[in-house]
Amino acid sequence: MSEKQLIILAHGGAGSDNAHSDGTDRACQLGLELLQARTPVLEAACRVVEILEDDPRFNAGTGSRKRTDGTVRMDAACMDSHRRFGAVSALQHIKNPIHVARHVADSENRLLTGEDALQYALELGFEKVDMTGGNSIAPSTDTVGAVVFDGTKFAAALSTGGTGGSRPGRVGDVPLIGCGLYAGEHGAVCCTGHGESITLNLTAYRTYAMLEQGIAPQEALDIALSWFEDSQDIGLLIVNPNGHAGGSNRSMAWSTLTGAL
Repeated sequence: MSEKQLIILAHGGAGSDNAHSDGTDRACQLGLELLQARTPVLEAACRVVEILEDDPRFNAGTGSRKRTDGTVRMDAACMDSHRRFGAVSALQHIKNPIHVARHVADSENRLLTGEDALQYALELGFEKVDMTGGNSIAPSTDTVGAVVFDGTKFAAALSTGGTGGSRPGRVGDVPLIGCGLYAGEHGAVCCTGHGESITLNLTAYRTYAMLEQGIAPQEALDIALSWFEDSQDIGLLIVNPNGHAGGSNRSMAWSTLTGAL
């Protein structure tokens, strides 16, 4: 029986310091170990993002930047090639929003927001924590994310504290399907950068559509980056059965790791 190829990519956000790729390296290593232990691909992608949420150098989870009112309001989303999608937006007081999004993916809902998302998380047993203690050491960085291939199925996951200094109700691309991420039978895509521009370009879905057409990940990446003005920060991770690519028009801590099962 032939071996299955395993691929994990993780990034710390457009604008993150390349020197912080040790954090994305650790996330990818965990992802590979999980896949080799036959963890479902969507769960593995979310666990990879959990590592990034717990790293205060990145703008997600523990490292989330504050809004203009001093609060931390986070967005997260996940999707797999079975079209399971779940997201939360403007979530407060939860250390790892990606796991709440993962639960939403298995519910009758697709997106929960604000106080209702928090109530849902508390009903699931998540602990309410103080997220306004100034734990972030992240510079002005963007969404963290991961794409994963287990040899058969794909998944993508994202998490962010949002644009630092933005108004409390602002929501970017992360929880909007086809904008920040997309996964299907032909591959998976996740994005990071200027959320409004990513949303208006339907960036993840249009990039995924190139994979459907047989365009290789590196070419798809180059084309997608060309959709944005130089002033708009953007980064992507892309994987399909035949390869993978990642990059940004800014600095970006990111890593890739392959293995076999």
